[in-house]
Amino acid sequence: MLVVAEQPDTAAKPVLPTPAQPVYYVAYDTGYIEAGDAIGGEHPPGPAVVAQALHQTLAAQGFRPGTVQSPPSVALFYSWGLLNVDSHEIRSSDRLGLNLKARIALVASSEYARLMEQDILDRRQPVWVRTPILNYRERDLMDFARDERYFVVVSAYDFAALSRGETKLLWRTKMSTRSVGVTMDEAMPALLGAGGPYFGRNLRETANLHAPLVPAWSGAAVGPGGQETAPPPATVSQVDERFLQDLVAREHLEFSGERFEARPNNGSRPAAATSAPAAQSLLPAALASRVDAYQREKSALQEGLAAQVKAHLPGTDTRQAIDAFNQENAPRIQALAREREAIRDELSRLAAASTDPAAGKSLSALLQEFTADVRQLDAPAGAAGK
Repeated sequence: MLVVAEQPDTAAKPVLPTPAQPVYYVAYDTGYIEAGDAIGGEHPPGPAVVAQALHQTLAAQGFRPGTVQSPPSVALFYSWGLLNVDSHEIRSSDRLGLNLKARIALVASSEYARLMEQDILDRRQPVWVRTPILNYRERDLMDFARDERYFVVVSAYDFAALSRGETKLLWRTKMSTRSVGVTMDEAMPALLGAGGPYFGRNLRETANLHAPLVPAWSGAAVGPGGQETAPPPATVSQVDERFLQDLVAREHLEFSGERFEARPNNGSRPAAATSAPAAQSLLPAALASRVDAYQREKSALQEGLAAQVKAHLPGTDTRQAIDAFNQENAPRIQALAREREAIRDELSRLAAASTDPAAGKSLSALLQEFTADVRQLDAPAGAAGK
């Protein structure tokens, strides 16, 4: 497994727990991520499994859940899932695709990621500009970035700053492993268990570790001493709801390779950004109608799946319900996948032929919705644990 541990401001050392003085925290699950080319047969663990592994790791490192009596000093946002290469991502000479940026960010420090991005873009320029060669360390990191990887990212923010509407990132630890030969159920607790000692540290280089697999846990998510993992209501109320939702969305999207848009303050969990109506207004009428029909059919399938998830118990029961739903609706899902490919081809041609930079940018943003394959549906982030 790989571990990347960073402190963005090395001059301001974060307070880390000691046996005599624990650090109190509140944790937010930003949701399951499955990004890049679709891989069949993946069965992610429920959110409760990941939450339990995280809380056990934090307890071992001296962190304790915040309470009204012991308010949190740090807010932890954790993202987890599977990150793979997006073979449909549009290649550009002046910027990296979001999927590639996310894959590099997962395995490299921020400093290395910036250096790699510049060197990759320079290599894409005409040879008479300059053609740099990635150094040996960058080549190693690129090899890691090409792997299909299970991952967990834990970001720690100053809670007092969040209460004032400010984002002050204290530290971030990124843990990942190749998915070959291991299940996600096994990988998540192993990544967190071995990566925990790096919480709050600042490594110059990506660490390459060997971690033992541990049995997957399948109970209710509770913290040390049987405490519930949910933050106390009195604690949550100190942070503006819309501000908190936007930060949750940013953390989620940074490692999913998707675009971020601030969500309206409607009390719902942030989701991936969708296409703007203005982009669809640029399409020929027939294609706009197909896009609209595609989106309606996909929404209908997702709503049907959500209803199935809600009607079953978390864990194996929910996963069996998802598999049964996919099997029962296989013809509709396959037809949706074929239509998605056809729409994507049409959008690609329109974007390539456009001479209006603004229109081309809008079409490219719309095209992002059609880069993820639809071979099977899965529960919305967090639904499997409800």
